[in-house]
Amino acid sequence: MAQPEILYTETCYNTIDDRINYFSQWNDENAVIERMEVLINRFENNVSDNPEIYSRCRELSEFGITDIRQFSADGFRVLYEYNETLNKITVLLLLSDKQDLQKTLVDYCLIYK
Repeated sequence: MAQPEILYTETCYNTIDDRINYFSQWNDENAVIERMEVLINRFENNVSDNPEIYSRCRELSEFGITDIRQFSADGFRVLYEYNETLNKITVLLLLSDKQDLQKTLVDYCLIYK
């Protein structure tokens, strides 16, 4: 089986920028960016070999959304969707483990409407 195509949504890019801006308040911005790059590379390497390696996002499953999966590492969560028919991974969000998913989504809609 060919490796899946990995696409990043605008929302994902915005949430990555939000995390960089937030953590850069206390850390060197270049170090924060490098941390994000390492996280994303790790995610891509893992899902390229097995797109369904990670479990479904429990928080979203409670609302009946069962096709979103969650990768967690280094204090962050990457939410993504895998389309087996198209062999495509769509990366939706990057959050810190401490962020409330529901509140973050509502805030995002208000900020980026």
